[in-house]
Formats: sequence, structure tokens, C-alpha cells
Amino acid sequence: MEYSPRDIEMKQFNIVHKGLNENEVRDYLRELSDELERQREEKAMLQRLIDDKEENINRFRAVENTIGEALVVAQRAGDEIKAAAGMQADVIIKDAQNHADQIVNDAMQKAREISFQTEDMKRQSKIFRARFSMLVEAQLDLLKNDDWDYLLNYDLETKPIEQSRSNEVESE
Repeated sequence: MEYSPRDIEMKQFNIVHKGLNENEVRDYLRELSDELERQREEKAMLQRLIDDKEENINRFRAVENTIGEALVVAQRAGDEIKAAAGMQADVIIKDAQNHADQIVNDAMQKAREISFQTEDMKRQSKIFRARFSMLVEAQLDLLKNDDWDYLLNYDLETKPIEQSRSNEVESE
């Protein structure tokens, strides 16, 4: 049975012969009633404090759960960003390799063209040298020819041989 301070204060006892002093019993019951009331108030206050603390704990747990979920989301986002960055890096590397391959291929093509041009120039130089050598030899042969001596010894007063022959042919 649960007792309230009011129940204790209002309790009635049977009066017996040679019984207890009623005033002392009443004072004692009043003190018990006051103590019980004080303990009930303290219990209620402690219960409110416990309720407040539990509410705070529940809020902290909710915040903890939210933070945990945020960390999981952030971890996933970080992993996704890392994966995307890795894929983008792979694409950039492939593009760079393709670009480098293109540069190397262009350089090789230009080197081939220059090599062909060099060979063509060598061939043309050989042809030019041979032709120039033939020209110089022909000019040298002209210089060594006896006709120069004939021209140098030619007397202006004498008729050229060919002219006299052509005159003879005409007279016939």
C-alpha cells in the first residue's frame, strides 16, 4: 500500500486504556508526513533531472547517429571522388600518351621527309657535279684545242682558207 503524507497525517488510532500519548503520536506522524513529502518532492525533482539527462543523452545519440551517417556519406563521396579522379587521371594519361605518340609519329614522318630530301639533294648534287665536271672538261678541251693556236696565228691580211674555197666553188 502506498502512503501519502496526507494519509499519515489523517490516520486515526483507537484509544485504549494506558495507551500512548496522543499528542506525541500526532507530532511524530506529522514529522513522518513532512519527511515523506520532502522525499517525494526530492524523488520528483530527481526524476525530472533524470528525464532531462535522458533527453540530453537521446539528443546526443541522435547527433552521434547523424554525425556517423554524415561520415559514412562523406566517406562514400570521398571514395567516389577518388574513383572519378582516378578515371579522369587515366583519361588524361591516355590523352597525353596519344598526344605523345602523335608527336613522335609526326617527328618520324618529318625525319623521313628530311631524309628523302637529303638523299634527293645528294643525288642532284652528284648530277650537278657530273654535269659541271663535263662542262669544265669541255671548256678545258676548247682551251687545249689547236684552233686557238690557229686563231692566235691568224693574219688579218690573209684570206681565210674557207673563204677562198667558197670562192673557188662558186666560180666553177
